[in-house]
Amino acid sequence: MASVQKVDFLSKGIKVVGDLFLPAGYSPNAKYPAVIIAHPMTGVKEQAPLVYAKVLAPAGFICLTFDAAYQGESEGQPRYLEDPAQRSEDVRSGVTYLSLRKDVDPERIGAIGVCASGGYVPFAAQTDHRIKAVATQSIKAANEARITEAIGQPAPVNPALPPTIEDIPPEYPPIVKELAEYYKTPRGHQDRAPGLFATRSADLLANFDAYAFNYLIAPRPLLMIAGADAGTKFYSEDAIKAAKEPKELFIIKGRDHAALYDNATESGPKLLDFFKKNL
Repeated sequence: MASVQKVDFLSKGIKVVGDLFLPAGYSPNAKYPAVIIAHPMTGVKEQAPLVYAKVLAPAGFICLTFDAAYQGESEGQPRYLEDPAQRSEDVRSGVTYLSLRKDVDPERIGAIGVCASGGYVPFAAQTDHRIKAVATQSIKAANEARITEAIGQPAPVNPALPPTIEDIPPEYPPIVKELAEYYKTPRGHQDRAPGLFATRSADLLANFDAYAFNYLIAPRPLLMIAGADAGTKFYSEDAIKAAKEPKELFIIKGRDHAALYDNATESGPKLLDFFKKNL
């Protein structure tokens, strides 16, 4: 059974808090392959990343999950800011943390990005060649907000989803209901993840192109996983086209976007096989 340690590291001066999953039979004198698992937008480490850490750690991998800067247990103001540059730097800083551990083989570090982190992880890997294998799953009024912060008021935040499933207007796209059925129910609810994002996140996200330089990941391997029924599947299709070999788009029949957050029946073995072969 894998054990878990609370850890922290700095990312551009911000304290990031994580959970480190150690393999069964762990020895501090051995060197292990390691995998970073980054969470979706508005999420925390105890949600989707936990599911996949429980798949990989028992198989011999050290796994690092963490709350992104501004989220969960990690520090950073304004709270709930979604900054792609910072999120990508969190991944790189996590790699640095793992590389400095005596029980990690620095030549065998991989990363998984779930949902929005399915953009941040490849973006980080495009220029950080310490990441040897890359996998993704289910990959989706700013100026006034800055003025509010400048005069010393709390940064305004918006809910990412309607308060309940019943509040979703019928004209909304299906993914909204898929996400609400995860985040607004016991499936994925976490007190430290209230489903908010700082309004100023909007212009930061609008200027971020995660996959423009996906070809830079090669010759390191890239695996992208998506549900066949996911409204976001086209993101994975576009991203894989922008990459060079070796690359694979793995489609899981009968799964929507959020199904892969907490159901590792098909994706877990696929990820395990991918990292065993490539780390």
